[in-house]
Amino acid sequence: MKLFATLLLLPLLAHAIEPLRATGGFVVAGHAWTWNKGTLFEAIDQTAALGLDSLEIFLMGMRISTETGDAALDDATPEALIARIREHAKAKGVHFVAPYIGGKQWTRIGQDESQLRRFFEQGKKLGVSGFTGEPMESQWDMLEKLLKEFNFTFAIHNHAIGFEADYFGAAYPYGNPAETAKKLEAQHRDKRMGICFDTGHAARSGLDIVEVTRACAGRLRSLHLKDVARVQVNDVPFGTGRVDVAAVLAELKRQGFQGHIGLEYENFESPTFSDDLRQMVRFVREQGK
Repeated sequence: MKLFATLLLLPLLAHAIEPLRATGGFVVAGHAWTWNKGTLFEAIDQTAALGLDSLEIFLMGMRISTETGDAALDDATPEALIARIREHAKAKGVHFVAPYIGGKQWTRIGQDESQLRRFFEQGKKLGVSGFTGEPMESQWDMLEKLLKEFNFTFAIHNHAIGFEADYFGAAYPYGNPAETAKKLEAQHRDKRMGICFDTGHAARSGLDIVEVTRACAGRLRSLHLKDVARVQVNDVPFGTGRVDVAAVLAELKRQGFQGHIGLEYENFESPTFSDDLRQMVRFVREQGK
């Protein structure tokens, strides 16, 4: 197995419980948003059923389980419920990675470090070692400070160019991850700050996916790897749309990519939804050989 396939997400990730299993040379994670119509426990179960041992979660109020009623996962979920979540995940052999912090949360955080610290403390309880999200640039200093303190990472995610996110108070700044990576470098930001590249949103924006992947080298922490239909905007299984997923994976191999690939599949109405996901895992496994 190639050397990079045996590594954790990054050498910096000191809080990971144990190494995540590589799938065909890449660490592949389920993504809780893929099953957001259900519960977190169901997302854990489905991740394990795909033969994966990691799940990218979000701290935006996903319902935990049918047994826990309306209780949801966010920065305020009590420790007793966090313990139940971790117990269920451990029983299924699943670890959590890179919880997403959403726009409403960044609005609440503002410039209040104590509010951001809540997420970091919750992350420790969940056993993760980094986050994903779209903070305002004015929050970068505060974020960087806590990343150093906790030895966590943070991956800035992209939506499509022109995405409407009122909390920025201006034009959406993260449509092109290559530009975000360039800005992180220009500001000499700590290497714990990087990029989560959503290839689906970038494809819908008309960006060159392979070129963006290449331009983010050194800052690329994770991908929400998606293929997009040639005519419509729906996500489709890898290798059937207009994103050259094989070329993206080849570029990741060239870089010695040490992050994870999140299977965020938003074609919720696909009549072959489960089969689509299995095909995507197989595709990565085959391309990673």
